[in-house]
Amino acid sequence: MTERLTREQMAQRYPDQYLGISNIQYENNDGVTIKSAEVIYTDKSEEKLLAMQISEMEDIMCWYTTGSRLNVGVMTLC
Repeated sequence: MTERLTREQMAQRYPDQYLGISNIQYENNDGVTIKSAEVIYTDKSEEKLLAMQISEMEDIMCWYTTGSRLNVGVMTLC
């Protein structure tokens, strides 16, 4: 079951967790700042979600809910 949540709702409901999100709406259509998205996966590891994103098996993006981590390719920069 997918659920559309705002960035703040995702952080509150799934703190310090990687999510697989889809159908992303960006603030001011900037393509960077997430306004809301459909939460597809809450139970997969960062590695699995990144592999799915890169392989385009599904139209998802791996997103970390809180903190300052930034995903770049297959590496996480802290």
